[in-house]
Amino acid sequence: MHNAKLTVLAGLISRHEHLFRCPICSRPLKMDGSRSMICGSRHCFDLSKDGYINLIPHAVRSKYNKDLFTSRRETSRHGLFDPLIDAIRNKIEDTAPSRSRELRILDAGCGEGSHLAAILSALQKPDAPDILGVGVDIAKEGIRLAAKSGVPAIWCAADLAGSPFADRQFDVILNILSPANYQEFQRLLRHDGLVIKVIPGSRYLQEIRALFQGEAANQPSPAEGLTSGHTIGRTIDRPSPAADSTTRRLVPATGRTAELFGRNFASVDVQHVEYGMLVAGEALEHLLRMTPLSWGVPEEAIQQAAGQGPLRVTFDYVMLCGGMNE
Repeated sequence: MHNAKLTVLAGLISRHEHLFRCPICSRPLKMDGSRSMICGSRHCFDLSKDGYINLIPHAVRSKYNKDLFTSRRETSRHGLFDPLIDAIRNKIEDTAPSRSRELRILDAGCGEGSHLAAILSALQKPDAPDILGVGVDIAKEGIRLAAKSGVPAIWCAADLAGSPFADRQFDVILNILSPANYQEFQRLLRHDGLVIKVIPGSRYLQEIRALFQGEAANQPSPAEGLTSGHTIGRTIDRPSPAADSTTRRLVPATGRTAELFGRNFASVDVQHVEYGMLVAGEALEHLLRMTPLSWGVPEEAIQQAAGQGPLRVTFDYVMLCGGMNE
């Protein structure tokens, strides 16, 4: 199994060697056999038996662990991110460069890869040009889970501060609820490309914030994302569109994040994606465990919240979309 994953990854990287550059000296990286990439300065980076390539040249520590990434993967599997994924897919289809060539999508800060996997699946169409997905994250636990998913993409453990990619290689750069490096995004984006950054809106997971109010010593500000009526758990009840519609409306860009984005990219479009779901059972427990809002909350309080029955949860996102500043 491990050898099969290595073979698939090595073949995928070999066909796209031109994407890569050494994160140490910036010289081009080439495949060296089937288990590593090497540059002209002899800096060498190994392919993991789990199906990803480690392009981090130094030891790093991440505050995100395997349990958090596992819960986020399960939260995605229960469909809690589906309206957000639909909005991102629609934006890519409406504004991405012509599909006369391979579409290359970089997910910068991909975690365990659930968002990228769902977006790649949603964009696939019969007889359309190929789509290449590249997921990068500094947290190896997340990248390891992404690689084990079997999604045909290039998964990289790498640092955005010195990303291991050559200039002007990507048509779309995704940055979903994750720190950004706009200088690198400008370097990596093709001239007709699209950057989509997703940040939490003011109502994001407000019910969970209220639930844990006072339980954690230092709750983070809203940093992840829903408005009216699915029940997500062992059963899924999908109401009519009239009863529960996803709102995708333009809203004024507020906050330092939006302002900074606007200074770095052109033709900025701001979309608000808000929806609500009733979340229950296993899905609720995973949602509680995947959010930093539960950091520092006693385990007993998490279990009590997860077992209290369906909870209406608001997912509120702001999508910042822009292109190259010429």
